[in-house]
Amino acid sequence: MSRSISRRSVLTGLAVATAATAIGPGGARAEAAAVEGDPLPLVPLRIPKLDQGTWQQPDSRIQWMRDNKLSMFIHWGVYSAPAQGEWYMFASKTKPAAYRAQYAGTFAAQSHSFDPAAWANLARDLGAAEVVLTTRHHDGFALWPSGHPNAWTSADAAFPAGTDFVKRYVDAVRAAGLRVGLYYSPIDWRYPGYYDVGGAKPPSPALTSDCVLPGGSPYPWNYEGIDPAGFDYHENARTMKNEVYQSVKELVTDYGAVDDIWWDGGWLAQQGTDADGSFFWEPGQYRDPGNGWPVDTAYGENESGTGRPLGLTGLVRRHLPNAVANSRSGWVGDYDIDEGFGVPSGPIRYGRLVQKAFSVSGGTWAYSGDYAMSFSSAMAMLVNCFIRDMCVILNVGPDATGAVPSKQVAVVRRLGGFMSANREALYGTRGGPWNPVDGQYGFTFNDRTVYAHLLTGYSGGSSFTSPSLGDAKVTAVYDVVTRNPLPYGITGNNRVTVTGIDRTRYPDDTVVAIVLDRPVVPADIARGCPTTADSVETSHGNVTANAVDGDTSTRWCAADGGTGHWLQTDLGSVRQVTGARIAWELPAKAYRFRVDGSTDGSTWTTLADRTGNTTAAQVQVLTFTARTRYVRVTVTGLDTGAWASIRSLEVYDRAFLDPSVSGGTAALG
Repeated sequence: MSRSISRRSVLTGLAVATAATAIGPGGARAEAAAVEGDPLPLVPLRIPKLDQGTWQQPDSRIQWMRDNKLSMFIHWGVYSAPAQGEWYMFASKTKPAAYRAQYAGTFAAQSHSFDPAAWANLARDLGAAEVVLTTRHHDGFALWPSGHPNAWTSADAAFPAGTDFVKRYVDAVRAAGLRVGLYYSPIDWRYPGYYDVGGAKPPSPALTSDCVLPGGSPYPWNYEGIDPAGFDYHENARTMKNEVYQSVKELVTDYGAVDDIWWDGGWLAQQGTDADGSFFWEPGQYRDPGNGWPVDTAYGENESGTGRPLGLTGLVRRHLPNAVANSRSGWVGDYDIDEGFGVPSGPIRYGRLVQKAFSVSGGTWAYSGDYAMSFSSAMAMLVNCFIRDMCVILNVGPDATGAVPSKQVAVVRRLGGFMSANREALYGTRGGPWNPVDGQYGFTFNDRTVYAHLLTGYSGGSSFTSPSLGDAKVTAVYDVVTRNPLPYGITGNNRVTVTGIDRTRYPDDTVVAIVLDRPVVPADIARGCPTTADSVETSHGNVTANAVDGDTSTRWCAADGGTGHWLQTDLGSVRQVTGARIAWELPAKAYRFRVDGSTDGSTWTTLADRTGNTTAAQVQVLTFTARTRYVRVTVTGLDTGAWASIRSLEVYDRAFLDPSVSGGTAALG
């Protein structure tokens, strides 16, 4: 189709553009359409990343975590018997043989009475959608009868024949209608080789002072022989790796459709990062046949068809294609972990899913007595996550019998009461659209309702004034718990002031619902619209519809790497539009392009010109005001290695901004 650019009136088919500017990293602020208030922020895009041969899961497969918000963690194992926390073996420097001799029997005697249904019921009381159990922690004890010859498991002689704690847990959690998560630690303190996988003598890099034998020795604290300098640490580490692969193979094949693999400990010698240890564990899609610590055939698996040896994530994805996994194996993960007791602060965690992990005990993760943090402290953790678009995994530490300490149970159930009373403002919402004010207030939203969360430190008393609501009008305001209407008035720049708020019921988080006459966040009017292109890479399924399906894991791509290729969408009728957001296939590439509009599909006008773009940005935001039916993106220039390929083409008819793009944070508060 030939391209005809005209400056004639709309009657000839021209899309009339009344303003045309663009926002990109380093770009200028867009000129907004005339509205009563500020442009409203969009939710920044999460674009799956490729790492070590494996793509992150698409949004559709992590959405349950966003919607359900809460998971319950359980730290339980042999370390529950000494009742001094999950790191007791290391902290006390109890050697592996002595640890096993002292505590395996005690745990075996007490654990037979554990009731996983009680755990599942507690998770439901909390309002959690998932439970995650530590199938094996750093002490190396597996809660199931693993088949590796060096494994220490529930098949040990101290336990009744056939003991499989993991199976009983999985069955109980599924029976309660909850999702199943399995925690697994590659770290194993039974192996001195963990501290010196390279086999250097003495270890290199040198071990930290808390990881060595007493008396100034440079060798690992958990070595049990008489000649630490003569020990084969390299081969010991390889045996450890073999056990890890056998363990993971069992966990992903023997317990049905597990939803979540919660890794913990890709780091080596308790130094560096999880990613630093990836050369050893090989946590991606494949293992390197030339790796210095090969996995024996009996313990690994190969990819069907290619015969390539699978890495840890490859092994998980082969058997559990829908499962999600965190970032603590050394692979990038489908979601990130923020661990510890620090209450989240600062801006919304957009562009990735972040899970806050903390223990309601207020101290150790595993049992160390009947301790619990205060309800207010736990509430601060939860609410400050939700208003930042984070989810939460809250840990309990049962004793060796499986009983959760009563003080932890009490806090968990009070939290569940809050979650139930404020359900509509929590489940199925997103954090935002405006950034929180630390210690004061924040927001969640869903469809046409924005929820203001007034925190303990909020200084505004019984009234609250929102940020600008853009072009939206308020239709109702009410207390979320009672659903009683609240008085309100509209002030300058289309802000709403709410009065008469009762903050006594839940002073840690009083939630007010503000209902609008349109969606809180501007909607993409190109979603699902008909699309065409001059060139399509159909052989790889990269068809035009992928650009408007709302899924950033799919894309349209031209059939070759040339320029001049275009993608076009039909909005169905002539619409007033305010701009577009484009997500390109690749990060760190400067795409040069032009956006044109037309009312009839034959006569076109330029709405935004980025043909001179030199900024490498995967997401480009462009604002313009025009009446058009067709929107076309033409790629005019490409960096080396990039093709004309678009993950997402969005078009808007309301004033908007993207807070992830430079210059796009003005309306976030």
